[in-house]
Amino acid sequence: MKTILYVLAILLSLGQSVGGLAQSTPPAQKMSVNDRLTKARAAKAEKSANKAMPAGASESKASPADYKAPVDKTQKGPHGEVVHTGEQGGKFYINANGNKTYLSSNQ
Repeated sequence: MKTILYVLAILLSLGQSVGGLAQSTPPAQKMSVNDRLTKARAAKAEKSANKAMPAGASESKASPADYKAPVDKTQKGPHGEVVHTGEQGGKFYINANGNKTYLSSNQ
C-alpha cells in the first residue's frame, strides 16, 4: 500500500512539473556581454553619483604624509632616535631593526 502511495506521489509531482514547464514563458533574449557591462557601469556610476558626501568631507585623497605620527621634539630615544607619538598617546621610536619600540610612561 505504501509503495502505491509513493508511486502516485511521484507521478503527481512529475505531472505538475511538466505542466508547469509547458505554461512558463520563454526566456528573455540574452544580452550581449558588452551590453551587460555597459548597463553595470552605468548603474555603478549612478550609485556613486547619488552617494551623499558627509558634511565637512573633501574629495581629495589622503597622502602618506597624513598618516605619519607626530614627532615629539622634546624627547629622544636611548640612542638619539626621533620619538613619535602614537594615536592613543603612546611614545615610541623606530629601533635599528625598523620596529616600533614603545617608551615607558615614566621616561
